Amino acid sequence: MKLKQKIKKAKGKPCEEEAEKTRQEMKKAVRQESAKTEKENEKEIEEVKEKIEQSKRKKEKEKKKDENMKWFIEVFIMTFILSIVFSYISTNGVSNLSLIPAILILVAVILVGIIFDIIGVAVTVADEHEFHAKATKKVKGSKDSIKLIRNAPRVANICADVIGDICRSIKWCN
Repeated sequence: MKLKQKIKKAKGKPCEEEAEKTRQEMKKAVRQESAKTEKENEKEIEEVKEKIEQSKRKKEKEKKKDENMKWFIEVFIMTFILSIVFSYISTNGVSNLSLIPAILILVAVILVGIIFDIIGVAVTVADEHEFHAKATKKVKGSKDSIKLIRNAPRVANICADVIGDICRSIKWCN
């Protein structure tokens, strides 16, 4: 009987060892599988983030196109109206005046053109950092200058191109 019990015990030990090895192998397999799953999840998350970024870029491009079209229409209407006003003033208003007032109006229109050309070029060339320093010292007009510099392409377009060209192309004689 003792022999049979020894055999059973001997048989039990290797079985327990094998069971323990199997459990550890299973745990290892589960860890590897979960690591694979985590890597796959990270890849999927990155793909989703990339798709979101692409859709944001598309929306920004569409928004920019809409803004550009709106800007074009605004500038066109403004140019048309200003051109009509200046042409009316230069042809009808000046033709009824004597020489001195007509020359003064001519000089005024030329000065307006020059001043707006100066503003357009200055805004294009200006450095925003210098005006931030002036704004911290509360220099008068520095905040307005920063706004103009941030919108430099539009300001230069209006000042140098639109108003400058209108003032240059006014017809002074009938």
